[in-house]
Amino acid sequence: MLRRVFKYTQILIFGVIIYMSGCEQKFDLTQLPDPGQPITSLDTNYVEIYPPWGGFESPRAIIVGNDQLIYVADYGRDEIVMMDAGGTVLNRRTVMRPISIAQNSKLDLYVGGETISQNGDTIGALFRIFLVRFDTSNVIRVDTIVDSLTGRIRLIPIRRDTSYFLNHNIDIAPMHTVWKEPARPQRRFTGIGILPNNDYLVARVGPENSSFVDPDARVLYFNKGDTLITPLGDLVTRPSGGTAITDIRNLTGIMVFPSSRDFILTQSIEGVAYGAIWMVYQKTLDFEGWLPKYDPSKAEQRVVDFIRPYRFRQASGVAYDRRRRDVFIIDSGLDSLIKFNRNGQFKTESFGYAKTTSGLFPGLNRPNGVAFSNDCTLYIADTGNKVIRRFKLSNQTQCN
Repeated sequence: MLRRVFKYTQILIFGVIIYMSGCEQKFDLTQLPDPGQPITSLDTNYVEIYPPWGGFESPRAIIVGNDQLIYVADYGRDEIVMMDAGGTVLNRRTVMRPISIAQNSKLDLYVGGETISQNGDTIGALFRIFLVRFDTSNVIRVDTIVDSLTGRIRLIPIRRDTSYFLNHNIDIAPMHTVWKEPARPQRRFTGIGILPNNDYLVARVGPENSSFVDPDARVLYFNKGDTLITPLGDLVTRPSGGTAITDIRNLTGIMVFPSSRDFILTQSIEGVAYGAIWMVYQKTLDFEGWLPKYDPSKAEQRVVDFIRPYRFRQASGVAYDRRRRDVFIIDSGLDSLIKFNRNGQFKTESFGYAKTTSGLFPGLNRPNGVAFSNDCTLYIADTGNKVIRRFKLSNQTQCN
């Protein structure tokens, strides 16, 4: 009996040592399943669809739009590329150095790029492209009305609706500059997430983060009329970085969950401990705002894979499978795609550089964008290889 107790005690201690050492090591994807290996009845891996889509210089972001078209932000060629699901380029639009892109329910595109200020500086800017509709009105006359009670004269402008509709002609669609900050020329807008009512969140980044009031690294909240409402106070930027789950510094992207106000924010771990932050929206009598879904300060949540410290190196994009409720994080520092289930647990369908290297094409090289379509195709903007790569699950016979 004593031998059996001693044996079980050894096993328990050994397991604790493995767990503690795993928490301190950087995340390693070299042992994950190979998407190109032979498929058995037990395998569930991502298999690459060949050939990759070329013709890009530096694809930095990719989305599958609400119109089911694919949009790629090609930083190196200063353009947004519109494609269909077969990879045919339908149109292009010149935007200076685009790094982020999103589409609202009106099918307007929001793009984070750059522009030239009046003094000649290159500055970050947020653009809105009216892809399908463009709402305008002109004042055709001004009527004069006298208030019968006060005798005051009021001028009432009479407007005529001059809106016109466009047929996805992105090359000629009206484009407005929504936001720019000439006084802070080094700020950039690295991520855009659309909220259910077409309000939206924007991830802003920059080198100056010593200000307590207005550091460069913030998440900005805009309403659907493109008016800045507020920076989110639920996330903190410290001058020297931080190890709390809500500390932000080098933001790389943001994704809002469909029909939700919850979002995932990605960032480089330089100066912070967590490369991806999952925030959920709450509204009660005492509080309205965002809180972390998983909080390492709570003992029962420390085992959640999603919040393992330093799991990521430079998480740079997020996608979501709304059918299975899985989350995809692309990491340009690890050259990897990391997949989590709805409970934040790591899934072995994840893959990286070594597992995407084959005789047909080299492994992932500094990937920056990721998207997931209704036909269950996973798209990766492979920046270093200048292509868009596509993957599907090996055992997936239908998308349901």
